Amino acid sequence: MKKLAAKFPNQAVEKTSMGDASIVILGKYYHDKKDYYVEFLTDDDKLKSQEPPPPQPPTRRSDRTKRVKNP
Repeated sequence: MKKLAAKFPNQAVEKTSMGDASIVILGKYYHDKKDYYVEFLTDDDKLKSQEPPPPQPPTRRSDRTKRVKNP
């Protein structure tokens, strides 16, 4: 809560509610720290625009390098 309260003045200037701010912070936490796919299921375009990016599928090259063992 203290971290959320510290970030809230900047978000209040942007007219972001405390509820939306907490959703964005938690979404970023689970995306960055826990490596989860996060999607905000909302009709609010402003909130939806702040959701973390979707996971990128591995490219064929990166997939191939993972399977090859180093000698």
